[in-house]
Amino acid sequence: MLWQRIEVRAGLLYLGLRAVSWVLLALAARDQEPFAGVTAPGTQPGEDVDLRLSWDAQWYDRIATEGYPGDLPVDEAGEVQQNPWAFYPLFPALSRAVLLLGHTSFDVAGPLVALLAGLGAAVVMARLLRNALPAGVGQGPVLGAVAVWAAAPASPVLQMAYSESVGMLLLVLVLWALVRERWGWAGAAALVLGLARPIALPLVVVVVTAALVRVRRAGGVAAVPVRERWALLWTLAATGASGALWPVVAAGGAGRVDAYTATMASWRGDDAIDPLTPWVDTVTWAVEYHRPEFVVPALGMVVPLLLSLALLVPRVAPGLDVRLRVWAAAYALYLLAVVDGHSSVVRYLVPLFPLAVVLVGAHREAVSRWWRWRTAVWIVAGVVAQAGWIWWLVVFVPPSDFPP
Repeated sequence: MLWQRIEVRAGLLYLGLRAVSWVLLALAARDQEPFAGVTAPGTQPGEDVDLRLSWDAQWYDRIATEGYPGDLPVDEAGEVQQNPWAFYPLFPALSRAVLLLGHTSFDVAGPLVALLAGLGAAVVMARLLRNALPAGVGQGPVLGAVAVWAAAPASPVLQMAYSESVGMLLLVLVLWALVRERWGWAGAAALVLGLARPIALPLVVVVVTAALVRVRRAGGVAAVPVRERWALLWTLAATGASGALWPVVAAGGAGRVDAYTATMASWRGDDAIDPLTPWVDTVTWAVEYHRPEFVVPALGMVVPLLLSLALLVPRVAPGLDVRLRVWAAAYALYLLAVVDGHSSVVRYLVPLFPLAVVLVGAHREAVSRWWRWRTAVWIVAGVVAQAGWIWWLVVFVPPSDFPP
């Protein structure tokens, strides 16, 4: 029966949790006054603001309707100013396609694309986990892991006009293809991911791991068919190239080699990138001042990082496919190296879905008998944390400027 298919159940669970998030967003909108550059333009005082269209969604709206500028905007000192080249093109391109085909506006197209892409990500994730966990793990724990991920603190972003949902869909497609050893599909999906979100580089480590798994199972490189060896090389090359794809496109489009990096520096306020230093400062300030703008990013990075690194120890999560364990560790280390310690880190944790498997107790051959209770507790905790994330970060209250 259709209802018994794991994909259908995962999709319904996901939509149910998005409905809960929608209620939270609608309630929080009552506390949001219109602000130029943060909320959707055209909202009049007294009208409810659609929080799905706030913050970065305004940039995606601009890209979907106007495209990217031919030149980088600079101030009188020649410093590059904030501009659309910081934002990857796939999500606004899909939104524009829906906008034109449906004769509608970005206000409808953007959130719709995000919702559908997130739904697709949940469905593929369920199938991926069925392949990545022991055969003895039934549908229930797999669906529990998907639900815990879908209830995560920053999961409302998956229905906001942001690119996270499109990035998640492509990410789980890449990982599913690697687990199934569909090398051609993995390389193609990874290449497209390079136009969706800046998360492709840590996948290179996963591709290398997948290749080693294949070679070891075959008994050596020579035992792998020549055609498959070429397919593996394609996957590795495509994944590596995807990390540089958008900076190269931006350089050509803006007529400046450093178009992407210079644009990103305009948000950071500093051209220098010092790996780890911002995180050391954030943790230090969290300990000294106990302020949420420091404590939340510090905990949001340190705890997932430690959990992700722990997954590399075989005895910690022996039932979880090594490729997913490596992804979690590689991505957490990647965040530590390239992301500053600010409030957006909560949103950046959305791709760490393998941790949900551990939280529900499905990471071992013998599933925890308490997995239902664990799933319920983590879903409730996630929804409560969503409320905190929305009211603290999504709702803009001057002079605060902590982005979601």
